Amino acid sequence: MSAPTLARRVAWTGAERLVVEPRPAPTPPGPDEIVIRVESVGVCGTDAAIWRGDNNRVRIGTILGHEFGGTVVEVGPNVTIRTVGQQVAVDPNLVCGECRECATGSRGLCRRRELMGLDVDGGLQSYVTVDAANTVAVPGAADPRALALIEPIAVGVRACARANVSPGARLVIVGGGAIGMASALQARSLGAKSVTVIEPDAVRRATITDHGVVALAPGEGAAERWDVAIDTVGSGASVSAVMELLEPGSTICVAGLAKGGALPPTEDLVRRELTLTGTFCYTSEDLSTAAALVARHGLAAIPNDIVQGLNDAPAAIEAFAQGRLGRGKTLIIP
Repeated sequence: MSAPTLARRVAWTGAERLVVEPRPAPTPPGPDEIVIRVESVGVCGTDAAIWRGDNNRVRIGTILGHEFGGTVVEVGPNVTIRTVGQQVAVDPNLVCGECRECATGSRGLCRRRELMGLDVDGGLQSYVTVDAANTVAVPGAADPRALALIEPIAVGVRACARANVSPGARLVIVGGGAIGMASALQARSLGAKSVTVIEPDAVRRATITDHGVVALAPGEGAAERWDVAIDTVGSGASVSAVMELLEPGSTICVAGLAKGGALPPTEDLVRRELTLTGTFCYTSEDLSTAAALVARHGLAAIPNDIVQGLNDAPAAIEAFAQGRLGRGKTLIIP
């Protein structure tokens, strides 16, 4: 590749401060590295916490963004698994590669894990250099704007696995954000009999319905009871509420990290033989599954809102951090 002459990045410079600034063009990749032209970057709760100054792991000047993908523009001399022009999503988990969790593909559980966009620079920039092994290939020719959906969809893929969603399942999902809708996407691909999302925001409920999924407001009467649940909120109150909606013998998988509230008494779990489990991050296999889903569905995979250009990225992240939610996942197109 001829080195790009113009490159930019979005850096965190302190609580509630993001700056768009020029950055040096990428240097040639190392032996096992590739250079990616970033095509899209997702905004999530981690970015919102960083913007507010609530995460003490981030350093001044760090480039945000851990949900991203792009097109390979240069490969290092030892790289054989990627080629110039190939579309990839980036696994932002930087791990030791030696522990049991890494050996099984559960990179998010590595005790030495660092996250791009938090502990080290992320993808909210024009170009990024990463180890080729930290990428997953996207089959076919996907809409490049959808590549940032792969990482959050992988979280939903993992949640469905942890919840044991199987053909014929009757699934209820608490929360219609990106992880909730990613879980719905995967559940439908697995052959779930029904998928229902409980979502308080009216705009998002309408969007969920447009995606062919039943959407209910909290407390709204349901036509059935469910046998599996994925809670993307994760508060004590949300877990207690969803337990009341399930048949005996059901499974509840908690995928949210909300603070506050106490978990329900264990008597309910015991007498109704409920299974309560958690899920965090995803495996390498989950990322590949998510890449195939995005290759098949493109931007229609889950609801999203497009922000064009890095100049509007700070305002988009601020809006999300302040609770001004759109239809779905915010995608920034550098």
